[in-house]
Amino acid sequence: MTHREQFDQQGYLIVRNVFTPEEVTQLRQAAYTYRDQQQKLGLVKQVKQAASVKGDLLSKEKLGWVIYDPRIVAIATELLGDTPVYFSDSTYQIGTGTRGFHRDNIDRYQFGQGADWDGSYPLIRFGIYLQDHDTYSGGIRFKAGSHNAADGADVFADTRAGDIVVWNMRTLHSGNARRMKVLNNLPLHVGLENRLPDFLFREQQGERVSLFFSYGLEGKHLDRYLEQHIQKRADMQENVRLSTYSPDTLQKASANRIRVLDVKKRVD
Repeated sequence: MTHREQFDQQGYLIVRNVFTPEEVTQLRQAAYTYRDQQQKLGLVKQVKQAASVKGDLLSKEKLGWVIYDPRIVAIATELLGDTPVYFSDSTYQIGTGTRGFHRDNIDRYQFGQGADWDGSYPLIRFGIYLQDHDTYSGGIRFKAGSHNAADGADVFADTRAGDIVVWNMRTLHSGNARRMKVLNNLPLHVGLENRLPDFLFREQQGERVSLFFSYGLEGKHLDRYLEQHIQKRADMQENVRLSTYSPDTLQKASANRIRVLDVKKRVD
């Protein structure tokens, strides 16, 4: 089964060993460096125990190269079927944030209701977890097939540092997942997962560092996402305004067949 076939069936995909151990180390170091720099400027948002650094990834040279990395572009192009459009929707976190199943599209609350459910939905989100989650807590769970259904089988994404995971933005998922010390592959109901004492669960493999970024295809679904999400939410508008790309960055993106949308025109 091809990557595209797996993705279309499950609503998510794991690709192993995309990045080398050296690249993982470099990304982790860069994440902390930018966090420390931005903290001094008051540009770090704290959500529970997770620090989220404002401004998108592409505006941060030592992290943003993942957006136009040929390995990532090849995966995005295969899954979307055409040139990926990047629209400044990216961020990274250090630490443990909230958990709970949700979708990332606009019409996320009622399956099948709203324009997002008209045909296929060509908006996808990548996650790069810079530590192992195949036996450790802190990774992501999916409801398999829920990009085309109200629910689905609850599965852990057994990612390891160097892997990428990508999902259709209509797919139900929950981050910061906890694995039990016994029955390590048994996903609990999130409410129970949140209530049980910590000693029942496996630790994370060091501090959790994770990068997230999105692509789409030009068309009605992307236009609607920009109008209803990027242009209406104050935090997204702020993120776009804080994201400035050098000519060199834009040239590299173009050379690697990524179209970078000028989203600032829509929020200014």
